[in-house]
Amino acid sequence: MDLMAYWRWDNYVRDLDEGAGFNFNSNQSRLHSAIGLGERLWLISGKREKMGVKYVLVACLQIAAKTYNSPDYKYGRYRVWADIRHSAYYSADGPDLGNLFLNLEFQPKKPVQRKEQIGQSLQTMRNLSEQDVTLLVAWAKGLKLESRAYQIADEVMLEKSYENGENFVKETVAEYHSGVSSQRKLLLQHSYPRNRALVGQLHKLYNGRCQLCGFDPELLYGVRASSSHHIIYLSRGGNDAIENLLLVCPNHHEIIHATKAVFDFKSLCYIFPNTRTEPLVLNHHLNALQ
Repeated sequence: MDLMAYWRWDNYVRDLDEGAGFNFNSNQSRLHSAIGLGERLWLISGKREKMGVKYVLVACLQIAAKTYNSPDYKYGRYRVWADIRHSAYYSADGPDLGNLFLNLEFQPKKPVQRKEQIGQSLQTMRNLSEQDVTLLVAWAKGLKLESRAYQIADEVMLEKSYENGENFVKETVAEYHSGVSSQRKLLLQHSYPRNRALVGQLHKLYNGRCQLCGFDPELLYGVRASSSHHIIYLSRGGNDAIENLLLVCPNHHEIIHATKAVFDFKSLCYIFPNTRTEPLVLNHHLNALQ
């Protein structure tokens, strides 16, 4: 059953500034229990204007996976990931959703009577009826996409630039990562020394072995082949911190990117689209969610 939630305006803006994540986080367990894979999460936000609050549809995410965040994650314990091919970010300059919202019934049926109650009514996420979804689908067809959500570098390209040197990082961010804020671009352009230091820590901590399968290229072949992988992609708002890094072999690195697998901090495992899960076999730096 499709779900509707309220996305705080400042959090929505921050998501775009850091690199649209095509995921959503909350402390409400309903984010996992009230929506299934393949169903949609409709996100609205309230944009303050001179005449009052304007309510806009800012995203529709088709759910591809559900995971738990790290224990100290500030935006909530629960996370859902979208299938980017069938999801969208919409421009906040679109029309006011207020009048359409008052026509939604929700499930169980409990419509909102006044526009002033919209924000309060979504303090708890609400399931949508089939009629509600029909109305929202029709509404979304006329909306303009938020271009910034799509003007970000491919994560593989960004990771390769970190392997090739500081100048490559700056060039990649400048040319392909135009959708983020100027502060975010500057941070990424100057993050090369820190990133290299963290990668060195990982190799020292795991002796070059893959954390997912234990493959040891240095022991077997005398070469360093494993590489760092950002759990939450740098291109989509992830931090350049050791708590957001894993050391993986080339095979696992390529497969994670190719399948868009997601990491679950509760079980410390990767979840693949075919429902296969692979836990870390080596871990000395990540704490499981209790």
